[in-house]
Amino acid sequence: MTDNVYSTICPGCNFGCGLYIRENGKLEVDFRKSSPANAGKLCRFGMSLSRLYMPVKSIVDGKETSLEEAAKEAAKRISASKGSTAFLSFGNTTCEELLAFQKIAESYLCTGANFEALPKDAYQILSVGIPYSEIETAKHIVLFIDPYEQYPLIVRRLLSAKKKGAKITSVWWKDLPIAGENIRPADVSKLQLTKDSLVIADFHSLSDAEQVKNILSLVKNAGAKITFLKPFANSTGAYLLYKDAKQKSLAQLVEDINKGTIKTLFCLESDPSALIPSETLSKLTNLIVQTGQAVSAKANVVIAHEPLYKKKGTLVNNEGRAQALGGAGTSGLDALGIIAGAKFDFNVLHESVKKSIGIASVDEFTIPKYDRPAYGAIQAAAKPAEAKTALVSVHNPFMWFNLADDNDFVELNLNVVRTLKLLKGGTLKIKSNGSAIEKKFKVAPVQDNVLLAGRKFGIEKGILTSVEISR
Repeated sequence: MTDNVYSTICPGCNFGCGLYIRENGKLEVDFRKSSPANAGKLCRFGMSLSRLYMPVKSIVDGKETSLEEAAKEAAKRISASKGSTAFLSFGNTTCEELLAFQKIAESYLCTGANFEALPKDAYQILSVGIPYSEIETAKHIVLFIDPYEQYPLIVRRLLSAKKKGAKITSVWWKDLPIAGENIRPADVSKLQLTKDSLVIADFHSLSDAEQVKNILSLVKNAGAKITFLKPFANSTGAYLLYKDAKQKSLAQLVEDINKGTIKTLFCLESDPSALIPSETLSKLTNLIVQTGQAVSAKANVVIAHEPLYKKKGTLVNNEGRAQALGGAGTSGLDALGIIAGAKFDFNVLHESVKKSIGIASVDEFTIPKYDRPAYGAIQAAAKPAEAKTALVSVHNPFMWFNLADDNDFVELNLNVVRTLKLLKGGTLKIKSNGSAIEKKFKVAPVQDNVLLAGRKFGIEKGILTSVEISR
């Protein structure tokens, strides 16, 4: 058997890690040391990619069909639901497909991110991060993330900076081993920033807009630097390409589906069940998913095309590097053409992508020069947790992609264990929103009133979920 080897990019987050995927009876993941973003290193999600790319078939109302027929049926249902159709893509596909998608979705486009609630002059800062090399030379780094759980490949950059003498401060729910100073989110007023500080936060579909504004305000007042990490392989590309488009937030989409304003939802390379409650999805008349990997959402129409690693096209990583995927497939673009009623020309879209980014050619070893204009003063204040005990889900690639993980436990501190008289190897009862679950627990240096989880349990409502706990 002749192996098919693809030089591609990991879809786990927007870090832009290069790797090889080999088809040899089964999928195998290999390191690509030439990749400037990750220099051959991969996190445990990257090593789990063979589990992500499960075979998927085109389906209409439960019956298997061809891509062309599924796309034609999707086009009919979208046309019949004109005025009550939403188009959702979290940015986990090529720039070329995203441009085609925008042309179809002008009426109601959702990337999930809540740009509407944030200052327009901060859009560029939120969209494109700084080069990773600047992290390694920073003198003071402040983490508003858990790098080990959320963006593991940033850890080696942090270690390099620390070796060069950088001070690392974490503003998080538990003590992070890499940090020399740990501050709880409710005590952010204790944080001392200077012009030599570099803040690392993240921005995604479930980010709290007030918290993002607060971080931007802290950085603005101190004259410090900031970079926002993002999930999904092409989040940066999506934000850059859609900067002039009218977008809806995920919260707005959920509200409109619940109200009945939106009856049909078309998702491009995005599993809606990862972020939208099942009770909300059940209110849709039509759920249409175009994808190259299996999704858990029960869609009326599935348009199945090649997986990301086989696609022809461009991604943009968190630094703003334009990266070429190693495949030649364009069936995803062809399906969008059927829905639009006009064939999309890849080369035309590709030239538009380069023009939008401001590059002459796609070269992953060059970071284009992006403007990072100053933004104005922001009125914001830190919001301490109101719940007596709160469950905090630490969003990571396994959660975004609904992949099974071994993190089926909650982290809590020793004080809670002693107060509840929990037994080693036992479980913790958690009640919230009329639901109750039992989970294993792990003792960690976590804030007193917080439970940390590395996966969703199905009882969460927002970033902080008020819970009751018992033995």
